[in-house]
Amino acid sequence: MDPTMLKMVSGGFFHDIGKVADKNVMEIDQGYVDRHSNVFLPTWDGRYTHIHAVYTSAFIEKFQDFLPKEFNQPGWGEGDSLISLAAGHHRPETPMQWIIADADRVSSGWDRAEYDNHQSGVQPRDYQKTRLVPVFERLMSDVSDEHTGEESHAYSYPLRIQGPSSIFPMKKTDQPKNIKGTQEYDALFQEFSLALEQLQHRTENIELWFEHVESLVMLFFSSVPAARAGRVVPDISLYDHMKTTAALTAALYGYHRDTDTLTVSAIRNDDLQKLLIIAGDFYGIQNFIFSDSGEASSHRAKILRGRSFAVSLFSELAADMLCRKIGIPSICVVFNAAGKFEIIAPNTESVKDAVRQIESQINDWLIDISFGETSMGIGWVQASPGDFTHGCYGDLRDRLGLIMEEKKCRKIDLSRFGGAVSGYLDTFNNDLNHPLCPFCGRRPSVPKGADMLDSKESACAICRDHIFMGKSLVNPQKNRIAILSKDANIKSSEKKLIQPIFDTYQVAFLNGDLNDLAAKGLLYRYFDFSIRGENQPASDITTRLINGYVPVYAPEDAYDDRYLDGEKTDRHYEEIMSQIQTGLPRTFEHIACTALRSKPNKDGFEGIAGLGVLKADVDNLGKLMACGLKNERITVSRLATLSRQLNNYFTVYLPYMLQTRPEYQNVYTVFAGGDDLFLIGPWNRIIDLARELKESFARYVCRNSEIHFSAGITVHKPNTPVSHMAEQAEESLHQAKDRGRNRLTLFGETVLWSQTDELQAIGQKLETWLQDGWINSAMLYRLNHLLEAAGLEKRVVKNRIVHLKDMDYTRWRAMLAYTVGRNVGQSLPKDKRQSENIHEMAKIIHQDMGKWLMNLGSAFRIPLWELLYNRR
Repeated sequence: MDPTMLKMVSGGFFHDIGKVADKNVMEIDQGYVDRHSNVFLPTWDGRYTHIHAVYTSAFIEKFQDFLPKEFNQPGWGEGDSLISLAAGHHRPETPMQWIIADADRVSSGWDRAEYDNHQSGVQPRDYQKTRLVPVFERLMSDVSDEHTGEESHAYSYPLRIQGPSSIFPMKKTDQPKNIKGTQEYDALFQEFSLALEQLQHRTENIELWFEHVESLVMLFFSSVPAARAGRVVPDISLYDHMKTTAALTAALYGYHRDTDTLTVSAIRNDDLQKLLIIAGDFYGIQNFIFSDSGEASSHRAKILRGRSFAVSLFSELAADMLCRKIGIPSICVVFNAAGKFEIIAPNTESVKDAVRQIESQINDWLIDISFGETSMGIGWVQASPGDFTHGCYGDLRDRLGLIMEEKKCRKIDLSRFGGAVSGYLDTFNNDLNHPLCPFCGRRPSVPKGADMLDSKESACAICRDHIFMGKSLVNPQKNRIAILSKDANIKSSEKKLIQPIFDTYQVAFLNGDLNDLAAKGLLYRYFDFSIRGENQPASDITTRLINGYVPVYAPEDAYDDRYLDGEKTDRHYEEIMSQIQTGLPRTFEHIACTALRSKPNKDGFEGIAGLGVLKADVDNLGKLMACGLKNERITVSRLATLSRQLNNYFTVYLPYMLQTRPEYQNVYTVFAGGDDLFLIGPWNRIIDLARELKESFARYVCRNSEIHFSAGITVHKPNTPVSHMAEQAEESLHQAKDRGRNRLTLFGETVLWSQTDELQAIGQKLETWLQDGWINSAMLYRLNHLLEAAGLEKRVVKNRIVHLKDMDYTRWRAMLAYTVGRNVGQSLPKDKRQSENIHEMAKIIHQDMGKWLMNLGSAFRIPLWELLYNRR
């Protein structure tokens, strides 16, 4: 990358590091402050303001041993020094300083007049006592005064490194009162500085190191508020403001450099369309992940994990290809989740040509591997800095959304790819055991495809690569992934892709510093994808939240009798036990067996060995993003904060929860990120998990009743094709959405989330009666007919008119009385049956069941079937 571009971006990113690098924690004297105030600080009413700019200068000088040496050397790139760029944004004089000043302003959404007023009249508050407040709390709010400060919010974030608990906002009344703000800020910065020292590649590859340090800032400073002025709501994260400022710096500098307009007057012109907002969308994700020929057998879990991870990589690397082609750093990717990304780039013809070229290259490769099943749409919208200001950015988002909708309707260029695939049959090798790949049923197998499989099996290059990734992702010794040039020389002992992604990127799971590859420019990206725990030290490379939890075999699984329950042939028994290899992903058959429960006071197990599939996503996300904030509050940095925080629930909290909670450690993550999730696990644990996620998500969004998700759960035998599971789960989710959202569909019944606690309590009461002998299983099965009739009655009497042909549905009350009279107490021992007041208990049971059937109708099926499945 052009050194001047990298210097500009570094200046834009570090411009506000002084907001956490305090004078005292850096041990700088007043003399340093006085000398630099006259250089970097504006004045108002006879005093200096924006003192953090001096601290930014001090940070770059004071921590020069932890930063690339070029940061403090003259002659790195063209124009101003890095210190003058980073620290001069509140008193800009040169064109390059003005670019960062404008990027800072545009990131905050201020127009020119508002920014100038902010510059002159700002009154910093005691910022170290200020905490970041959640955007979630006021989303879809009718509060009229938008300049209500932190004190008007009930929630704020703890000032800690990002982790599974610290990403949850806390009620201010629950936060510790005896800790001073300076102590928390100092402790956070000191921990950051120790991690900064450990970062790799600052001498070998500054661009790669810069990606590492951006990730480090995300971990430490995403809970720090960017706002310091008393009249501004502190709901934008310092990290997100630094990131979007750096992205805007790159785009503005690239535009003015390439158009030869690097002058103060041109830079201050807000009307020129200087920016290109590029969006990408990966189409056909579910078809790609769930393609299954029905012969995948024991490799299904591995290949599913690999395909899901591949989708994350496709989006990540498509954005990377664009940035490399354009000549901007990866920090310009301001959003990347769930197969979608957005980039802020310079608005020049060369950039548009680069976008067209990369889109064509990516789709050529996708067509080649998927025959049109998947594709990627990349579109753009031109924008001026004025389009990012208060009241305008929402319109810009709408324009981009329309362009991407049009792209979605033209996923494939039929003039190039329409018709038969020429030469398709010529690609098969009939000497292989399976000429057609048994995993996807689409592509021809290749000889190299057997290195991840049993000796008699074969696979296509793509499925083999997915199995390779699926196996490697769960290996605790390989929690780092290197993205390299396809020509990079990797040791023959290291496994890698047979078919590089987009014919450009090689992927390998490597540990170590990889300094030689980094110095040669062959190491493009280096990710630590391990699931972050509580108080876990920061990584020395880039942290990427792109891995989900997958259950693996433990040594004790060899002694778990649940795997042997039921009638099995000797061959099936041997197959089940041979698949248990410590550290490898559990098969779906083994996961299903963990749904079995030990029989009370008896040997053996009860219940059904089945899989539960949970599909869920946040309701009305487009509406929340477009209309949740008042138009004047929609800014690029605020939306970046909101998007990242929403994604964190699925990529930070959920994987850690599954990994650490024993009851959920057999739940398999197919995908989770952006605003949705797809999980497979023991059917009964999936139901429990759905209830718990509903509660934890409500806490995460400050119990804002406007923010919720819908979910669908389906139950399957473990040998059900994954594509069928996905299809039914999707239908179940759609049913929940169609019935009004904020609902759960389970066993074909859709209920409000608010009803699930009541249904769970009913199930527990039924189980207590069953265990105590007051009711029996036969009676529970008869209730199936009654709930159907009660449900139909609720529907036919909706208009208060019952036709004669529907009168039969009203007989369920009499049938219930008969059933209760015949069955209550029949399972009790004779002596207890005589001593207990059966008639009184029958009356209670009849009243409760009548009330449940009357109020719930067929939704009574949910607690009933859950109990029956657990007791079968």
